[in-house]
Amino acid sequence: MECVDKICSLALAIYKLCDEVKENRNQCKRLRIRIEVLTESVKTITEQKLTGDFTDIGKVLKELVETLTRTEHYIKRFTEGHKFCKWFNAYKFKDHFEHLNERLNDAAQALGLALQTEQVVQLKSIFKAETRKKEDKEDSEKDARDLDKLMKEMNQEQCQRDHNICQRLQSTNLGVAELKEDVKEIKQLVKSSSSLADHQKPSVPVKIKEIKWGDIQMNNKAFLETANSTFYKGTYQKFPVAIKRFIHTNSAEVEEIREIFHKEAETMNYFNSPNIVRFYGICIHQIGDNTVFFIVMEYCDLGSLSYVLQSERPLSWKERVQMSLDAARGLYRLHQTEETNKLHCCLNSTRFLVDKGLVVKLGGLDLARTETSIRRNIHKKQVGRMMPYASPQQLNDINYPYDKACEVYSFGIVLWEIASRKVPFKDITDEALDKKVREEQYREPLPDDCPKDLR
Repeated sequence: MECVDKICSLALAIYKLCDEVKENRNQCKRLRIRIEVLTESVKTITEQKLTGDFTDIGKVLKELVETLTRTEHYIKRFTEGHKFCKWFNAYKFKDHFEHLNERLNDAAQALGLALQTEQVVQLKSIFKAETRKKEDKEDSEKDARDLDKLMKEMNQEQCQRDHNICQRLQSTNLGVAELKEDVKEIKQLVKSSSSLADHQKPSVPVKIKEIKWGDIQMNNKAFLETANSTFYKGTYQKFPVAIKRFIHTNSAEVEEIREIFHKEAETMNYFNSPNIVRFYGICIHQIGDNTVFFIVMEYCDLGSLSYVLQSERPLSWKERVQMSLDAARGLYRLHQTEETNKLHCCLNSTRFLVDKGLVVKLGGLDLARTETSIRRNIHKKQVGRMMPYASPQQLNDINYPYDKACEVYSFGIVLWEIASRKVPFKDITDEALDKKVREEQYREPLPDDCPKDLR
């Protein structure tokens, strides 16, 4: 009885495996048909409790258990592992089908001696020598053709994978080369103090364009507010623009505001660079007794560089290098505007804006001054606001004249922000920061995955 249960259990397992195989399917299907007939014969013998001269029925059942165990083992090889492993096993074990079928045929002959006439006829119809050999040959040939077809498909897939890998390697190598060139250009721009290249020569300032109030459309809700101004999104000549409105003005300050306003507009008109926020014009609007001043400039969809870096948006190293290069080009353009270099004087990651395609542009040029005027106007309050971006020389001497070297140091902090996507000297007090930078000459570490060429 134990052997019968084992035979039934193995038969069910084999049926399930036969339904899953894709290699040698015809030969597996034939095995299943023959095992089903043998299993039914075993159940019939058990139910009838036949006795007589056939005293070796127990031995036959044990041998059948062994044959089914081996059959399960072989077929399982065609359903496990990687696709190539299954294909290889199908080729490797296909000769074993002949041996398994011979063992099943032996079991059928032995069981036939213990069965009644109708069961014997069924067994002989399935295991008839001529028919069985013909079926086995046809099944083997069909499976061989299927395996050859599968092998060709696998070769084609492998060739395609090899081609894709070569393309990716080529693309990666090109990407590394581009990164190296971009890094080289960033270093040259930051260190350069020579005249502009031909494609970056300053344009002749044009007459400030005053825009009529009716020519612009402005949203009611501001997207940014500062101590001195409010920013709105709007449209001018059907293009999206940012509109800066000065606040806290009254009639007594109108002339002073007008002077500051024109100075900012004139400053921005000097620049013609894809990496500096474009200036469209000014608008002076009378609302009752109050005169309201507006600057109309380019709108950058993604907001400030600081905002983008602190967001969850994924940035590859290639994208970060390109953003650094954009920022360097914008600052370089500012520094090389006139014979007497202009400085930004308030350089940090909030002063750079990011447009579609992660194009970085320098903004906040209302704070630009010539070096000579900056030396007279720098104040402790300004240094306090710029503490993480202040150079060691500025921290050591509050009266230290602000120059291009100080601004390049600030830009270095911005580059570190782009690389690390962190806030510089976060959660450090001004006193601790002063000690780290001025006395210890401490540098914030770069991330572990930073490419070697960027260090």
